[in-house]
Amino acid sequence: MIGQQKKEHSDWSLWLWENWIGLFLVLFLLIAVIVGGAVFLDYRLAKIEDRLQYVPPRSYQPPELTEYQAENISLDKLSTRQLVYVPSYSHIYYHGGAPLLLETTLSIRNIDQSHSIYLNSIEYFNTQGKLVKKYLDQTIKLAPFQTIEFLVEDRDSSGGSGANFLVEWGAEIEVDKPLIETVMVGVSGSQAISFSRSGVGISSVKQKSENAN
Repeated sequence: MIGQQKKEHSDWSLWLWENWIGLFLVLFLLIAVIVGGAVFLDYRLAKIEDRLQYVPPRSYQPPELTEYQAENISLDKLSTRQLVYVPSYSHIYYHGGAPLLLETTLSIRNIDQSHSIYLNSIEYFNTQGKLVKKYLDQTIKLAPFQTIEFLVEDRDSSGGSGANFLVEWGAEIEVDKPLIETVMVGVSGSQAISFSRSGVGISSVKQKSENAN
């Protein structure tokens, strides 16, 4: 009986010795499956968490000017006032003169961290310098770090390749000048183009009125 047990033990040990490589591979594969499953589960949970946290940007909506109330500020109280010329392009030319329509976003950012600025007028001119549209009928206020945007859709070709915005802004005290720029985007087939242009201060309002006199 004891001899039989020793024989069985010996046969089992021999079987393990002869098949240890296979057993090692099975164990390795089992560990790999467990680790891989854990990594995949963690990845899936992370993706689900990202989807729950991600809030996609909404489509453009014209700004509601009542949300930028200037509290009946008097222009006489604005010690700093400036006109800014901002280049814009409702189309550019390519392929020997063919027009490529562009969509334009006018972005006005108050970069002063402590003080508000006021926008007195925003006007859009075409290539011939003729007024196309006025965007403001009242003075509005931008709080520190606040931004307001106006969109000219690509189907609106009234501005032409030499369009521009004229923005008048002011502040009650000396502040960091706002960042005023246009961003143009166009798509033709599988090709796309985008570029931006910054505004240029052309004069203070006071200087302009003094020169006119």
